[in-house]
Amino acid sequence: MTGAPANKLTRLSVEYSLTEHCNISCHACAHASPLLAKKFADLSDFTRDFEALAEVFHSRELRIVGGEPLLHPELLAFLREGRRIGIADTIVVYTNGVLLHRMPDDFWRLIDKLHVSVYPGVRRRLDEEDCARLCRTHDVELCIERFRTFDQTLISKQIDDPKLVKAIYRACHTATECHTVHGGRFYKCPMATLMSSWLALHKIDFDSPASDGVALHGNPTLQQDLERYLESASPLAACSYCLGSSGQAVTHRQLDNTGCSAWLAEDGQALIDDVARRLLPPRGLRSTLRGVKELLKGR
Repeated sequence: MTGAPANKLTRLSVEYSLTEHCNISCHACAHASPLLAKKFADLSDFTRDFEALAEVFHSRELRIVGGEPLLHPELLAFLREGRRIGIADTIVVYTNGVLLHRMPDDFWRLIDKLHVSVYPGVRRRLDEEDCARLCRTHDVELCIERFRTFDQTLISKQIDDPKLVKAIYRACHTATECHTVHGGRFYKCPMATLMSSWLALHKIDFDSPASDGVALHGNPTLQQDLERYLESASPLAACSYCLGSSGQAVTHRQLDNTGCSAWLAEDGQALIDDVARRLLPPRGLRSTLRGVKELLKGR
């Protein structure tokens, strides 16, 4: 990894969400942005958290995400701080592109890569040709990803089978690729940071336990704690309400208020049952496999 100090823990990426809300309303959004209240990240919190993490951690990419990060009125200040702190080799902004036409020259100068998520029916005033031209002018790498489906991820019904929770966790790409800083803590994935807010929408109390993340401040063993945390094969408490990368794919669509209400009212049991059928062997086969394991142990 370019520029990674030998004495620091290194990973592909670490991300930070500038907003919980968004300017479009995608059904099954993994960040639940169409349903969450308008909320902006605090710049001083960002600086404090990443200065602490940078003492022991380095990544290839610092990913600025949302919600929709281009909604944040202090976006440029976050980008400048990210570059000053130097926790990553490159700064990447993830956006739906709707507000790109408003971005000043400094935005293009401060980023190294732009990731534009393209959704059916969502109009962008800065078209792909003009966006590519701006990226070439400022030596910014451009990635355009088109979505026609979303994987259903967040559910409001708790998965009560520990074997299924573990199977979902083992198959999850997010827990290995989307490490996140939020509220003074480091998390394996963004779902753990928003689970309390998501479940509050369903009137379910969920207090994220300390084990779901690692404290960044007042922690003399931060690097060792991060290493143990990232190497652990144990699911997080938040995983009991998440399908990870294993949920059903649904056709992408934009929601109005009625659609948001219908999403909130969805019963997740059918989704849980579907994932169980795909990830867990049938009950009879499970008993057979246990018997074979016991037989092999006795040899």
